[in-house]
Amino acid sequence: MRVLLLSNWLPPIQSGSSYYASSLAHALIERGHEVAAVTLDWGPKHAPSANLPYAVQRLPVWKIPKLPFFYNLELMGFSFTPRNVAGLCDMIRAFKPDIVHHVNHIFDSTFLSTVAARRTGVPIVGSITTPIQHQTPWKQRILEWADRFTVGKFGVARWDGIVSLDHVAHDYVGKLYGPEAQSRSRIIPFGVQMESLPLYELPAQIQPGRPQILMVGHIHPFRNPVQLVRAMPCVLKEVPDARLVLAGRVDLKEPVEAARDLGLGPDQVSFLGETDHRQIIDLMKTSSVFSSWVTGPYPGLGTAAVEAMLCRLPVVNDLPENLFGEGKLRNGDNIVLANSRDTASISAALIRLLKDGNLRRRIGEAGREFVLQHLSWQKIAAEMEQFYQAILEPHRPKKLLDVATTLV
Repeated sequence: MRVLLLSNWLPPIQSGSSYYASSLAHALIERGHEVAAVTLDWGPKHAPSANLPYAVQRLPVWKIPKLPFFYNLELMGFSFTPRNVAGLCDMIRAFKPDIVHHVNHIFDSTFLSTVAARRTGVPIVGSITTPIQHQTPWKQRILEWADRFTVGKFGVARWDGIVSLDHVAHDYVGKLYGPEAQSRSRIIPFGVQMESLPLYELPAQIQPGRPQILMVGHIHPFRNPVQLVRAMPCVLKEVPDARLVLAGRVDLKEPVEAARDLGLGPDQVSFLGETDHRQIIDLMKTSSVFSSWVTGPYPGLGTAAVEAMLCRLPVVNDLPENLFGEGKLRNGDNIVLANSRDTASISAALIRLLKDGNLRRRIGEAGREFVLQHLSWQKIAAEMEQFYQAILEPHRPKKLLDVATTLV
């Protein structure tokens, strides 16, 4: 099977959808499929490696400056132009894919890939990796309306199949795009970037002399650790030498101001800012607990939490226990669930883990086993292959036997 992947971002750009697209390409190739990728040309600094096992072509993009509306993302722009539609159609005709797979529906490239696939007669599926959301209720309603009647109406509604990464994304599809769209949605989870898997196999480093709580990810309104920071005074009463380390670009002042107002110095709450991925893995291997959650209306596990699990680091999160189906995530067994809006709940979960080394090890090992069993890219690629085949079945020419039977 030939698969053409289109993603706004590919590595070395650091984002969940970037690594999702790259890892899916590698996993499909390992299963014997031929893959090509299309991304946007963000300049030489962000160009994909020339040594990839799949061809990558880049389309021009009109880059826009950082805007608060887009959470100050550096790489945002417009790509839906007549020139790019024609260019992508030419790429599709040259590669002759059986299916086009669009990654992340929130960008205008959704229109680009959908129009090109329809013009060339190639089936298209898309992965919902980032629900569109806002913390303010009335702004959330406006964004939902815009989502439904822009990328929803002219993109997602025209896809032949929809990949939802978990039950929350599947419910999002039903809520925003309706039951017909949800009937075309298949829950196929995500995994960590395949290129990093050897890092998690390295021997664990010596634990630090003091308990360390780690959070990883850009700090913005949908990943706001302010309640985690506010829980630290309670944690410090029970575990006086504990510290909280936050690795990721800081685009929100609230958690920094909360630490200052509570009198928590850098030795107790440390904001590292943008952090190299290899350094993040090292931090996971020298931490005691990983604590992170989405603070918007659509919770999820997150790539960093999956990486922490692979490093045998117990994870504290706030999400539905049935996120990937019944009996997979189990509170107190392979994950610890807390109420992210309640500092007492957060501090209780952290204190329990920090004070019980045996519990940390047991949950850490079980978390790793959960990822290896349910979130491996080998399993994901196999499920994706079956999904592609189901999408392609109605598009295949009828067999001669079927035709002959019809004539008779």
